[in-house]
Amino acid sequence: MDSVRWKNLERLIKPQSVAIIGASSNPNKTSGRPLRYLQQDGFHGKIWPVNHGRAQIDGIPCFNTIRNLPDTPDVGIIMLGPRSTQAAVAELSELGCAAAIVVGSGYAEIGSEGKEIQDALLQYSGDMRLLGPNTIGMLNIIDGITLSASGALDIKDRIKGNIAILSQSGGILGSLLSRAAEKGIGLSHLVATGNEADIEISDLMSAYAKDPNTRVISLYIESIRDKEKFEQAADSVKRAGKPIIAYKVGRSKAGIKSTASHTGALAGKDEIYDGFFAQTGIIRAKRYDDLLDVPQMLVANKFLKGKRLGVLTTTGGAGSLIADICGIAGFTTPDPDKITKIKLNNLLEHSGFSSERNPIDLTLAGLKPKIIRGAIRALLESPRYDAIISIVGSSGVGRPDLVAEPVIELSAKAEKPIIIYASPAAPEIIKRLNRNNIPAFNCPETCAAALSALLRIKE
Repeated sequence: MDSVRWKNLERLIKPQSVAIIGASSNPNKTSGRPLRYLQQDGFHGKIWPVNHGRAQIDGIPCFNTIRNLPDTPDVGIIMLGPRSTQAAVAELSELGCAAAIVVGSGYAEIGSEGKEIQDALLQYSGDMRLLGPNTIGMLNIIDGITLSASGALDIKDRIKGNIAILSQSGGILGSLLSRAAEKGIGLSHLVATGNEADIEISDLMSAYAKDPNTRVISLYIESIRDKEKFEQAADSVKRAGKPIIAYKVGRSKAGIKSTASHTGALAGKDEIYDGFFAQTGIIRAKRYDDLLDVPQMLVANKFLKGKRLGVLTTTGGAGSLIADICGIAGFTTPDPDKITKIKLNNLLEHSGFSSERNPIDLTLAGLKPKIIRGAIRALLESPRYDAIISIVGSSGVGRPDLVAEPVIELSAKAEKPIIIYASPAAPEIIKRLNRNNIPAFNCPETCAAALSALLRIKE
């Protein structure tokens, strides 16, 4: 990528000025959302709506044509039909605009006729970068910049964090944003690449490899168009010390067929991707939720030295479940050493409690912050354990402080990873812990997947 196109990509990620081509005065319409988003998110740059029928929109001067803009915008959001979009792309490029976001559909995803129109866009763009077409746009959460016309990104409870999400599907991007908000997981950037006429996931991987606010990159992939380019991008991310988590759709015949019709991309055999991801050092997500949960584990700043787990629970069944699933992944649950047994026995002297076995079942009598705090501390201090899994049982849902406060307090100083598994539905506990940088999961398989990923990146 030459220096001009690279700089234009950087201006797209953090623009200082945005032109909205085809802007509406109705903030609830698709064409009215970009202006509303930029205003409500506190965009500090210049906003230039373009609409030949209005003098102003919401107090902001509106311009009849692109050529009447007072200056060259960094980004142009185009909300026109395919034929009109061609002219808009050409005009923005002639002005020296850094990038255009083409949100409309009707291009390569509909067949050969649409592919011809899409190819024409690329010819008209010159050095100007194109995001899309057929994209919902992008979101820079760190700087409060939403470049989109989609209601899927109208999520109020956005949390700033260190995970960037790059998706070839716009709908999936909105889904992951809402799930992250529900789980209390912080994000840095989200981009939907759509048909990838110009900007591919590979380009963005290289860009976010240099972003100081991004520490993990999550990918939702339908296909990889340029294998060599993707390999180079993955290598740049790896050299920057940032893990990549990828979910590749198209593992079944039905998935491959659907992918091909979605963005006009060609999908290859799934087995090929398994080997490809292994070669490039990418962690493949087996579950959709792992695109958020596994990165949350990786940004928690903890080092995992081995596979020995201390499992703490107040419900025996959930403890056995976690031990079993993590055991399948190669982790062990050694019984406590002598000193740890003494510490645990001093916390709980009632009949029915045993410090002899791991998982360590505190029973309902252990549902006290002082006891949970002391038990977690005892496991952290033990040389027999590399990580601690503390389980929230049904009795803890009504009192989230039982687990949340001790874990938040101890994790801040602990070198070993502490993760939480909520056995019942406990969204508020999960959200509270994740917002405090404590990985908290509602699926037992995620505990094993997250620990396996953490172990892998430290190898």
